Amino acid sequence: MVQATVQPSSTTSSLTFIFVICFLFRLLNAFYTRTYDNPDEYWQGQEVAHELVFGNGYLTWEWKEKIRSFAHPIAIATIYKIIQLLGLEHTHILVAAPRYFQSTLAAIADVATYTLAKKIIGNDIALSILFTTLCSWFNFLMAARTLSNSMEMVFTIIALNYWPIPGIVKTTGNSWVKRYRISLIFASIACVMRPTNGLIWLFLGAQLLLCSNNRFKVASNAVFICVLVTVLDVMIDTRLYNHSWSNIMGNLVFTPYLFFKVNVVNNISLLYGVHTWHWYVSQGIPFIFTTFLPLIGFGLYRICTTPMLNRIRSLLYLSVWVVIIYSLLPHKEFRFIFPIVPLILMIAAYGLQQIGSSRWRKRVMLLLVFTQIPMALYTSIWHQRGVMDVMLWMRSQPKNISVGVLMPCHSTPWYSIIHEKIPMWFLTCEPPLTETNELDEADQFYANPIEFLKSHQEDRIWPATHLLLFDNLIPEILDYLDNQGYKECKRFFNSHFHDDKRRRGDVVVFCHQTHSS
Repeated sequence: MVQATVQPSSTTSSLTFIFVICFLFRLLNAFYTRTYDNPDEYWQGQEVAHELVFGNGYLTWEWKEKIRSFAHPIAIATIYKIIQLLGLEHTHILVAAPRYFQSTLAAIADVATYTLAKKIIGNDIALSILFTTLCSWFNFLMAARTLSNSMEMVFTIIALNYWPIPGIVKTTGNSWVKRYRISLIFASIACVMRPTNGLIWLFLGAQLLLCSNNRFKVASNAVFICVLVTVLDVMIDTRLYNHSWSNIMGNLVFTPYLFFKVNVVNNISLLYGVHTWHWYVSQGIPFIFTTFLPLIGFGLYRICTTPMLNRIRSLLYLSVWVVIIYSLLPHKEFRFIFPIVPLILMIAAYGLQQIGSSRWRKRVMLLLVFTQIPMALYTSIWHQRGVMDVMLWMRSQPKNISVGVLMPCHSTPWYSIIHEKIPMWFLTCEPPLTETNELDEADQFYANPIEFLKSHQEDRIWPATHLLLFDNLIPEILDYLDNQGYKECKRFFNSHFHDDKRRRGDVVVFCHQTHSS
């Protein structure tokens, strides 16, 4: 039986106050998010949504292979549709609105983290969890970005608030069922957006079945709601992929299966990087939490030596489970474990709360502010800013232009920023879905830039009025561009350092002499 430990819940007024604080903070978070962190932020979210609403947007190979669900882009498309109905698509609101929408969801996640920590640990954790959540540089970096991982985190932490966690919720009678169903709905949506999110609910579901004395209700509700959400998702994806309701039953699209087939069975994900098995432990977690690590260690020690905190261990075991399973996958990224970041921050918050001296607690909090906030601001305002600024500048140019991007593929946003359907091209990097092992365009270009440009002029808009490239490439092709009539006309700072040498230096715009910028 799942035993119940009742913790006093926050009042509506206090939660409203907390939400206002989080909301205002995340609005500032969105305002200061000026950089380009991951291509998926635009190419798998905003670009797809822009195509759905405005009819122009580049769909990458994932959408051609039907391995992505429209569940995430539809949320952004709703924002775009409202902007279109208001006639504001030619204003900067089109660029900023998705960011502020996601930051609003992040504020909801902040409150959900706050309420979950109080429910599990107690009211004393309130200030510490609010501080750690808002102070985290990684939360700041991710909060306003339209990545499916960011929305996955939001739905996961909301679902956990309603989940019957062992030691807190008693699964006898019917009082718990309504909240359980709400949790299943949010959890199912998170799994639809990111199929790998199912690992979280596989663990929690198995744990709940083992602990509950009402297994039939647990299983039957889970099956019903998961099937219902899956059917709705299949219908939406089938309609949007086939562009019609006709013969919909004959062309059903089940993206989780196709995602598993392409990325796991065919090992396509390996093309995006292979990491050692201990990467999350040795690099991922230290990078995400940085100066929170001592508090996490102290919090774990206190949890393991405090019998009253047995109820938090289920979420601790969940975090360990997620890290272990993700460590078995060859391709790893920091953002993949974002859904469990709030859970680990709860441990850090408990460690902060357990510091006996209020003077030392304040000193630790100051240390965190002076280490976390600079990292948050640097990565959000400066690091990889040029690739954003250049597209915003291109958006402000006359519409009789054409653009060629001589960068590694997906280095910049696309039509979701430019909006106008001007001629643009970039170096593609689609994986070898057939048995051919031919190098992609980006690899061909960087192997011999000048020869590539000479041999591909017929399948490119040439001469483009504007060419965009990283400073690092200029020595190799400057003479060729000069002979073709191109001169440097604009330069944008991008980053002080980059692990990819092709992306080092400023972003530089070369304008063709026939075009006055």
